Amino acid sequence: VRYLPRRQRVCLRHGRWLLDADADQPLEHLDLRLLPEVVAAQRRWPGVARRAVCAGVEPQQAFTLAHAVVARWWEQALYWEQEEIWPRRLHHLAGGNAGSQLEWWRIVGRDAAIFPEVTAVAEALLEPAMAELAWRASGGMQPRARGADDPFRRQLGERVGRPWLGPELAADHGNPLNEWTGAIVRARRHETGSPGWREDPWRLKREQQPATMAGQLRVMAAEAQSGGSGTRWRATVSAEHRFRITQLVDEAREQLVE
Repeated sequence: VRYLPRRQRVCLRHGRWLLDADADQPLEHLDLRLLPEVVAAQRRWPGVARRAVCAGVEPQQAFTLAHAVVARWWEQALYWEQEEIWPRRLHHLAGGNAGSQLEWWRIVGRDAAIFPEVTAVAEALLEPAMAELAWRASGGMQPRARGADDPFRRQLGERVGRPWLGPELAADHGNPLNEWTGAIVRARRHETGSPGWREDPWRLKREQQPATMAGQLRVMAAEAQSGGSGTRWRATVSAEHRFRITQLVDEAREQLVE
């Protein structure tokens, strides 16, 4: 158990994912021997980091944004009928079957399970061709609404091995990915923001940062111990329905802010 950035958590020698040192849980690592794609992503990351430096982007920023994008997908994947990759990985991380501890394993295993996609998304967003695709998908200098067949999101889905993912991403308006594409488009249109504001597609808003393992485990423990009416519904509603309820509340909050 070590204090390391998430982009350096794979021990290549032993095939292990090193877990957060501040999370109150009994495991020291996750076994990656049945998940060579996670190890391969770790080997590929230094090349992605070099590409980020060449593009004038801090590697940590590129990883942080990509991680936030994919972590949001991870929560939404409960509703993706065609999703097969992450359930398989999660069960391998759990020693074969997460079983009745699925919700716990979804917290503990998230960062390891999504690491290949995080690396792929960071690599894709650093490519000038992807920025150009996002620009054309927006209508360029003649803005238009993005459709379900957005070529930028379709291409991104293909890059993470999910050619069906494009319409799912197009339907999500709160993903940090939208902030990235919006910043790219606004910069090319020379749209100015508020005084002192510098458009940075790699800046991640605080409210879009994914919850940490430690934070999620504390919430889970508090909900298990609490009998108050404010949390009782969580004990009787399935994880899938809880996510949908929370998502609806978040969307309503975003609309009110706008």
